[in-house]
Amino acid sequence: MNIKKSNNLYENWVKKPEMETILSMMEKINMFQKNKELKYIFMIDTIYNHIMKHFDLLTIDKNQKKFYKNMLSKIYNSFYKIYQIHDYKIYNYGFFYYYYQYQLNDQLNLLIDYDIYEEYLSIESFFRGIHQIIEINLFYLMDNQNIIEDKINIDHEYTKTLIYKNIYLWDELIGLLNLLSSMDELKYQKYRNLIYGTSGGESINLRKIQRKIQNVDQLFTNDIQKIIMNNDKQKYLISAIKLYQYYSTQFWLTHFNLAASTNGIKNKGTKETPILKLVDRCINMTDTRINNAIFEVSKNVTNDRYKKKVKIDDKEKSIGVSIYNSSKEIFDE
Repeated sequence: MNIKKSNNLYENWVKKPEMETILSMMEKINMFQKNKELKYIFMIDTIYNHIMKHFDLLTIDKNQKKFYKNMLSKIYNSFYKIYQIHDYKIYNYGFFYYYYQYQLNDQLNLLIDYDIYEEYLSIESFFRGIHQIIEINLFYLMDNQNIIEDKINIDHEYTKTLIYKNIYLWDELIGLLNLLSSMDELKYQKYRNLIYGTSGGESINLRKIQRKIQNVDQLFTNDIQKIIMNNDKQKYLISAIKLYQYYSTQFWLTHFNLAASTNGIKNKGTKETPILKLVDRCINMTDTRINNAIFEVSKNVTNDRYKKKVKIDDKEKSIGVSIYNSSKEIFDE
């Protein structure tokens, strides 16, 4: 294959050019045209199996090893459910499934062809492999996102279906980041020297889709505040969009937490960005049209008749009636 590398060092590292070439090959094959999700699972399978093959060298602690295997297996099986890949492959896809696994074997193996020192192969397979699985899913998330933007004011039900499918995927990608936080502290700090100079934040698809998700409520043409206040059925689409934006932001917050717990809060990332600066990105991502509309709704529905003035520890304060009823014995009204 003629693989054209880019100037984006991170994307070369996760082998995005190889992924794009493999996807391009698959798109010309009838089986993948009929079952587009298989394109992504074929690549995920290759990387997942490679990670599992090297787990025994990643740690000698049986509890840590069990945690790794159980959590990664759980996420992997969730991908099969989200992508709706049927277990009875011969029955559902015919012998072509295994035929193309064999035919594409050399191309798929390029994804796990890591030019790395032997002593670092286990952590490279784990750390790099998880970032690759995230990148593969970003292709699919982006495809769905483009449809969401086209349908958001035309077909609310279909839009919600795609949004929730993407939410399920974000949840699993967050789980992959959580899994990385359990790496051996000393081994990872040594390994960081090998990946110095770039970071996951340089993924073009990640930056694109998070920006698109942050702004997707801007495409919704109706008055969000009015829909919420009137309890209109369109509120379920708004709820879906809000949750979608929440999970996208949560991925970035988890990335910050991961960086802090693996590198130390006062450290810098592998691209010399102070870890604390990652929080600024999170703050910006939460400034959405929906979140601002909810603030206006909260001002409109504030009702002091559900509050009681009490005195506790000689200090006066107002509390809601539900809080009051659970502790009224201790208050002096």
